[in-house]
Amino acid sequence: MFISKEVEALYCQYKDNPFGNKKDRRIESWLEILSRLPSIHNTEVELINGVNIDFDIKDNDEIERLLLELIPWRKGPFRINDIFIDSEWDSAKKWKRFQKLNLDLDGKSILDVGSGNGYYAFRMVGMGADKVLCLEPNLVHVSQFSAINHFVNSEKIRMIPERLEESGLANSKFDVIFSMGLLYHQRNPFEHLNNLKDLLADNGKLVLETIISPKEYGIALEPSNGKYASMPNVHFVHTDNGCKSIFRNLSLQVHAESDIAVTNDDEQRSTKWMPFKSFESALNLQNKSLTIEGYPAPKRKFYLLGKAS
Repeated sequence: MFISKEVEALYCQYKDNPFGNKKDRRIESWLEILSRLPSIHNTEVELINGVNIDFDIKDNDEIERLLLELIPWRKGPFRINDIFIDSEWDSAKKWKRFQKLNLDLDGKSILDVGSGNGYYAFRMVGMGADKVLCLEPNLVHVSQFSAINHFVNSEKIRMIPERLEESGLANSKFDVIFSMGLLYHQRNPFEHLNNLKDLLADNGKLVLETIISPKEYGIALEPSNGKYASMPNVHFVHTDNGCKSIFRNLSLQVHAESDIAVTNDDEQRSTKWMPFKSFESALNLQNKSLTIEGYPAPKRKFYLLGKAS
């Protein structure tokens, strides 16, 4: 059984087709790309220092061409033999910030909400996670995970193309839950965190990563028209005090927190694998301490939370 009977039943809808009954005109082409990925032999997978995959094959060029058809690659990087998927985000930088929280993932069951293409889930397995359930509604990311896991062949990760609130998960309990880069997209941040808390085991830990506004915004910056740093659907960018106010109201205890990290174009930028607008379009060209809309530029922080005793 994968974590719980509830999770197992949910996954059954996607066992034979990673997209299930979802509707998207691109699904047929994605399935064709996945079917053309070659069988591999003598595979070595290293997930501790990154997502690195080596195997015996004569033609890496065809693999690279197929993987490029799955752009845009937002999270990564991934190395497959001499193919380097240089994603928009250098997600290893965020992962290093997470690791400074010193959370032990060994043997843990994990829920990764808004998991993207699974980069972090692979890194969780590299830290000893027993099982990782990824919820990711963006089908491009699902196609990318399916491609990478074709080579990694991990039975410890399952990805379901659903939003948390539409997944039907209610009775399962997870040792660790990740919510990274989601809070500011929530119309009701309190409800989002409360839903995560309900799925957390009694002694479990919730890993929250989000953009933090300067303290002069009180509880939260509320972007007009829902746009912040060129991102749509940004409803609240909380201050540190604003986050901690929600934590207190939900009886969530802060066990650890990271320093605030300034986002820059070393961490997020356009690449061959994500050739569209990126962080360079998010900032005011005359004053890079401001977003294009005139708000303070993004700074990010981790919180490690648990249920208050």
